[in-house]
Amino acid sequence: MTAAARNPLAILSREDCKVQSLTVSDQHATLLLTSRTDEKAPDDGDEISATTDDQNTTTKTTQSLLKLTIVPFHKHLLGSNPVLSQEDIEKGQLAERNCLRHDPSASDKILSFLKQYTFQLSSDSGEEYSYYTASPEKGKSDLKDNEDMLSGIGKFDVELISPATPNQISRAMPSLGHVLIEETPKMYFECTKPYIQTVVDSGSLSWIKNLVEVKKEKERLLLNHDDFIINIDTKWRSHPPPLTTPREEWMNHPSTVDLYCLGICKQSGITCLRDLTSEHIPLLKGMMKEGLAAIKSIYGVDHDQIRVFIHYQPQFVSLMFKFLSVLLIDAQFIVLTSLPYLMPVQTVSFPCPFYAVGE
Repeated sequence: MTAAARNPLAILSREDCKVQSLTVSDQHATLLLTSRTDEKAPDDGDEISATTDDQNTTTKTTQSLLKLTIVPFHKHLLGSNPVLSQEDIEKGQLAERNCLRHDPSASDKILSFLKQYTFQLSSDSGEEYSYYTASPEKGKSDLKDNEDMLSGIGKFDVELISPATPNQISRAMPSLGHVLIEETPKMYFECTKPYIQTVVDSGSLSWIKNLVEVKKEKERLLLNHDDFIINIDTKWRSHPPPLTTPREEWMNHPSTVDLYCLGICKQSGITCLRDLTSEHIPLLKGMMKEGLAAIKSIYGVDHDQIRVFIHYQPQFVSLMFKFLSVLLIDAQFIVLTSLPYLMPVQTVSFPCPFYAVGE
């Protein structure tokens, strides 16, 4: 799919596009977009499941995720076509069994609202991920008498994942609660490790390769080291637009209270915490030291104001460091899904691998 075809407005303007609300809060909304597109049929004679009147095209259903950073008065509208009822969410009902019926009227109202905005590309991964700033389009707003006001408070940041995989959509569905699992060696070898290998073999991680080779999202790059990179994480939504804001203005910027940066290892073969041994101590210490120094020099944030940790399991199969403001940390989230930086460094110092599990 071309960058132009991935533009949110292009998807929202498709005649059959429908919108469903996945999660909505005062600050964020995640919407599921479903539409049909016509694609050229292959020339090698492969069988086509569904064709249009033009025998050279085939119709395909595409789903995308639209993640918005919003202001509170948009919440009711953007949440008006939920996939699950609040009652089902509170009871922990399975989303696959209790999806609500699509409401065309609510979907049309959400579409009408979103199509009043223009979407300016701010960053593009080159794969399914792209990022935009949405601004009210002059003359299109329902609040024409207050366009100056709306242009200031009506802007929001947008993340588009298109096309979105079933796994990405599943992660974006309303949370039905958390279950704490202690991973045994048997579980790792029978469940976790095969899953990691399927992700590696799927080729879906090419966008990470583009990042570490600095082919994409150059405007988010903070440090390019021989062994790793340090980037602005896309979850740092309050960060000034990297493409248009001079870097000298990032120093002591008010948004540093939401500081959220990402370190990605360049070394192949390290898919997660389980692959670390004492040989990786220089790498771990380097990512910590150089990452904190880069953040200090660019943002003016001291090391004692930053929490550094490693996720397990990582959302994307690669060793990643998270650098977060201490003001931003959700303690429960950290305890359940990650390890503080010092713990892996100290434990892999033992003669034998500490996190690796025996066959």
